[in-house]
Amino acid sequence: MADETLLTVEEASKLLKISKYTIYELAKRGELPFRRIGRQLRFERGALQRYLQGDNRQAPAVENSGIANQKPSPNILRFIGSHEPSLELLIDFLKHSSSGVSLLPSFRGSMEGLIALYRRKADIAGAHLWDEQTGEYNLPFIRHVLPGEAPAVINLVQRVQGWIVQPGNPFKLETMEDISKEGLRFVNRQKGSGTRLRLDSFLRKKGIAPASIKGYELEENTHIGVACRVANGEADAGIAVKAAAERLGLDFVPLFSERYDLICLQEASETKQWQSLVSALRSEQFKHAVNSCSGYDTSLTGKYMN
Repeated sequence: MADETLLTVEEASKLLKISKYTIYELAKRGELPFRRIGRQLRFERGALQRYLQGDNRQAPAVENSGIANQKPSPNILRFIGSHEPSLELLIDFLKHSSSGVSLLPSFRGSMEGLIALYRRKADIAGAHLWDEQTGEYNLPFIRHVLPGEAPAVINLVQRVQGWIVQPGNPFKLETMEDISKEGLRFVNRQKGSGTRLRLDSFLRKKGIAPASIKGYELEENTHIGVACRVANGEADAGIAVKAAAERLGLDFVPLFSERYDLICLQEASETKQWQSLVSALRSEQFKHAVNSCSGYDTSLTGKYMN
């Protein structure tokens, strides 16, 4: 029997490990069915669990006049890609700007974002894909997935990823090789994410069998999700950005720096909506807000990379 327990927006955001704003936007897009009780929205636990399992098919709201039935505004830019906390900050900047532009996020991984662009299911993707052969970020993958296209590639942030661990770093993790430490319970990122691809490349190079890693099959779609698993004691460590560790009061051991870019289809990059996003991205206020968090470098933020 389906679980029809009704959750508040706050409870739904905790279950999905995404912001309340994102919950409202998913409901608006029709991805999450809801009930309206007075002026409040309620979500069925079963529907949210199906969403977590990858069932992202659009579903109508329970009420006929709900926001999910509204047609998308031309001021909405659809985002699919890798999770990045500063992107949530950019969403809030746009929300409170006079431009009227909204960025609707769906965090599914870097490769899924590029594929969504190819299929015209998204206007913007977010990626941090490192090419082992060339040492380049994103551009080799863009050329492969979007042949013959001329998308705009602009930097969002440069960031540090590393071990997220319990305070005191009980397993004394220092390098990627420590993933093989006896007794360590790991939490992974989902297939197709830039973090997962980089980890799998490392494991192949070192000859480490994924089956030998306890928790390799335990996947999270966001950096915050990884941090929550560690904070809740469900895992001892995971690889994610420093900002996620800081948010939950966990320790962080840096492993590598990387570049996170936004990729926009050429037709979308010529719109005033995209220009509004770029203006927000280049603003000193946005950069200052990002730099107030640890583990970020905004020296390339707002610069085109292609």
